[in-house]
Amino acid sequence: MTDLRDQRTDINDVRTMRALAHPQRLAILTFLMSGPPRTATECAQEVDASASACSYHLRELQRFGFVERAEPTDDGRSRPWKATAVSFSVGNDWTDSSPTTVAARHAVTEADLKENLRLVRRFLEASVELEPTWGSAVDFHTYGLVLSPEELTELNEQIRRLLKPYRAGDRRNIPDDATAVHVVYQAFPRVPPSS
Repeated sequence: MTDLRDQRTDINDVRTMRALAHPQRLAILTFLMSGPPRTATECAQEVDASASACSYHLRELQRFGFVERAEPTDDGRSRPWKATAVSFSVGNDWTDSSPTTVAARHAVTEADLKENLRLVRRFLEASVELEPTWGSAVDFHTYGLVLSPEELTELNEQIRRLLKPYRAGDRRNIPDDATAVHVVYQAFPRVPPSS
């Protein structure tokens, strides 16, 4: 696996995809990617799981290089975890149609969709309590675009370049009023319904 801090990581390995396919494991990773190091207990509160389950998932994420131990707290009693990944993508080659790759890619994409839906629902429940400045900054967009494969590839690269300076692991000189923001970008051809 490449140095995850320097660039987006395209995950093509079936075993790694399977490791991320567990919804709580993926939720823990996205939580750690959104901010500072956190303990297994903090992760458990975020994803509504037990601390022991989160400890197991954190060790699995560590095994695949997505998280690592951070410096212990001042009292030395808690050992937080931090993400080594700031961005990842499941497969940059969707032409691989081997059954194991397709199954793994679908499983991790389903887990990602569940995590996005969980975060949107949590946001909607709390949205009436947002400070006005955040309320006016929130945005949900859906676009219908017409692109060639080459144009979509270029658009994807432009979006990645635009977002990179703001990624939690890369960000420097963070404003005092900044907070973790969940951004989802998906781009795929619309497929007509099967008959």
